[in-house]
Amino acid sequence: MMNKIRKLIGSLLLAVSACTLCSTAHAGVIQIETNKSSYQSGELIIATLKASAFSDVLTGFFLALQYQPGQLSLQNFSFGSGFDDGFGSYQFSDNSAGRLALEEYADWAAALATLAAKQHGSFMLATLQFKASGSGLFSLKLDPSYLGLLTAGGDLQSADWIGSSFSVTDNATVPAPAPWLLMCGALLLLLRPRRAVSMR
Repeated sequence: MMNKIRKLIGSLLLAVSACTLCSTAHAGVIQIETNKSSYQSGELIIATLKASAFSDVLTGFFLALQYQPGQLSLQNFSFGSGFDDGFGSYQFSDNSAGRLALEEYADWAAALATLAAKQHGSFMLATLQFKASGSGLFSLKLDPSYLGLLTAGGDLQSADWIGSSFSVTDNATVPAPAPWLLMCGALLLLLRPRRAVSMR
């Protein structure tokens, strides 16, 4: 009877430990932010990918950003410096059909203390620039099936993510201000009777 109780307690402790590990594995967040919430058609849209709330030192990441390829065109992108200890990092990218895959890994001999200082609190993974060819509501999001981060201990860590949405308006047609037209019309009506009276 005592052996069964011990086994039950051991199983419960293992389950609690597993739940704790699962919760810490999802502690980090990757957030997509844009420099504005609304743009004019043809205006440059700047978006950043920022990592925060990770408890371990990270040595790499891979993710895929999804966007609307028919109305958003990728102009440029650059990686951050969170995985570069001063001697470079390994960077990979692939952009096709509205999906930008990004990967970056620190050198195997990178100074972990330097990486920890760069990653303290939050740090930039990448900066992207888009241009909108149409108007409407747009969104930038991550593909959850292709998202992960590597820790200094060699573990693969997942992350929560927060997408971004913004609006684009068409500035091709600018309507004339109606109050000015009404004011000009009223002034013309006031001037015409005065001219008729002065001629008498």
